[in-house]
Order: sequence, then structure tokens, then C-alpha cells
Amino acid sequence: MKIGNLNITKGVLLAPLAGVSNRPFRVLAIRAGASITYTGMVSSEGIIRHQQRTWDMMKFQPDEQPIGIQLFGANPEVMKQAAQIISEEFHPDIIDINFGCPVRKVVNKNGGAAVLKDILLTEEIIKATVEGAGQIPVTIKIRTGWEDSNPVYLKVGEIAQNCGIKAITLHARSRSKGFSGKADWSAIEELKRAVEIPIIGNGDIFSPQDAKRMFDETACDAVMVGRAALGNPFIFRQIKHYLKTGELLETSSVKEKIDMAQLHAELMVEQYGEAKGAVMMRRYLGWYVKGFKGAAELRTLLFQVKSINDIKNIFNDYWNQLHAISRNNTGNSDKKIA
Repeated sequence: MKIGNLNITKGVLLAPLAGVSNRPFRVLAIRAGASITYTGMVSSEGIIRHQQRTWDMMKFQPDEQPIGIQLFGANPEVMKQAAQIISEEFHPDIIDINFGCPVRKVVNKNGGAAVLKDILLTEEIIKATVEGAGQIPVTIKIRTGWEDSNPVYLKVGEIAQNCGIKAITLHARSRSKGFSGKADWSAIEELKRAVEIPIIGNGDIFSPQDAKRMFDETACDAVMVGRAALGNPFIFRQIKHYLKTGELLETSSVKEKIDMAQLHAELMVEQYGEAKGAVMMRRYLGWYVKGFKGAAELRTLLFQVKSINDIKNIFNDYWNQLHAISRNNTGNSDKKIA
């Protein structure tokens, strides 16, 4: 898959996740093997108005690259201006247009997946963004359509290709489906056959086997992982290893997840300061301990942390309790618990 200066084989991309895809999350994904990361959705209106919070969302460092800044909006001229600012001020590897977000506060402003209800507007936004981006390659992320009864992904794919879009990510659900039901991967395969530009498959990839099956069934050029990466950046390494060797790596141990969660917390504190970073980390900690023995009680404690020491102390206590239970009940070694 070639996007601008990027050449990626069997890529595994981190999806742009609103409210989640900050710098610490992206750094861990890259370290774990993600081929490309993205910022969360950035408002084109916020960019041209120079809103500080919006501009802060677009900042990145080399250890997060390759990276795309994901842009949304419903006004072609504003999207053009925003793309020009991104290109001149931030220099990402990619500018991605979001035509897929199903969240009400976005679609109520005619952004995200709502744009797909108006094909002419979709085309105008694409043309304007490509023009504003200059030498930065532009990609799009779409749903199959606003609702199941009116799929538009093939038409949008044709328009995108004709307007200079360099790749398309298709989340194989309509907006009306949200994240429910089963993603229709046959739509990805259809789009891949219909256009010549790279297609990135998205939807229901939760394991290395899922990723391989999507490559095999759709012939897509890369896959994008979202929800499966929450509390589990190991997924990128696991998928790439499986695609290369056909062998499954062992599932990440409790100790590995705790160590990763603590590293994540350190990066959050480094980025946002002690108090804010620890509080922001609470939701991520809940994802890391999913499936742990006594996860509900552990999560309750983690959702109250106010410092990185709180996090370390809670995990140390939890780890010691696991060992005590093991010694009392089975005499298993620490290695087996981990």
C-alpha cells in the first residue's frame, strides 16, 4: 500500500478514536507495531478559528509517526482552509477526512457520516480538502452509508478516486448500525474491486485471526484496529506476527498488562501533569484490567486514582493478593499466575 511517501505491506493501522487517541495512546501503539496512527477527530471550524484545544489535538512528535490528522466538517471552504493550515503548520504524513463518525453531536452538525446523505456535498468537501492539503496526501474514512437501505460506498469510492484521494478506509457498517450487529466485509471486497486506490478494511477485528480473515476475504491493502486496541496495544504485534509466520503469540499475561498500564500512566503524567494525567488515565485503566480476576473491585479502586503513586500502589496490592491466593490454594509458581 502506497500513500504519499509511505510504503506499507500488510499494514495494521490504529483507528482514530475520539477522546482516546492522544499522544500516550499513539506512542504505545507505534511501539507495539502499529503501521500508522491518527489523532482523534479535529473540527475544521476549530482549526480556522485557532481554538487552542483544537490546535493542541494536532500536535505530535516523531515517535508517533507515521501519523494522520483526522479532519471533519460540513463546509467545503472551511475544510479547504483547515487542510491548508494543517499542511503548513503541522506537516502530518496524512490528512484523513472523517465521513464515518456516527456520534450524534457530530452528525447533528452535518459532519461525520451525515455528509454521506449528500453525495454532491461529499464531492465538494473532498475536492476542497485535497486542494487545501497541497502536497500532503488526503485519505477518507467512510461508512457504507447513512442507513442500510441506501449504501453509497461504491459511489463515494469512485468520486474519491477521481478527486485525488490516496486511500479509503471503509468501516463496513452503515451509520444506523453504529457499532452493533456484524460488519459486512463483503462491502470492503466490493469496494476493493471497484477502485484502484488502496482500501483499508475496518470493523470487527478483535484478533490476529480476524485480521488475516479480512485480508483473505476482501483482498484489502491494510486493516484498521480500533476497539480491540483499548487496553491492549499488544494486538498490533500479535497481528503482525501471525500474518508473517502463521503462529499465534501467547496472550498477554496479567503482569505484562499491568506493566503496560503503568507505562501508559507515566506517559499520561508526562504529557498532562500529575493530577490531570492520573484522572485522564482512569478510563484506560478500566480497559487494561478487563478479564482480570476480581476486575470489578479492582476497577472501582482504579477509577478513584489521583496520582501515579495511587496507580502503582493499587497494582502492587493486587499483584500481592494474587500471589497470596495462589500460594494458599494451589502452590502455583509466580510464573503460572502471570
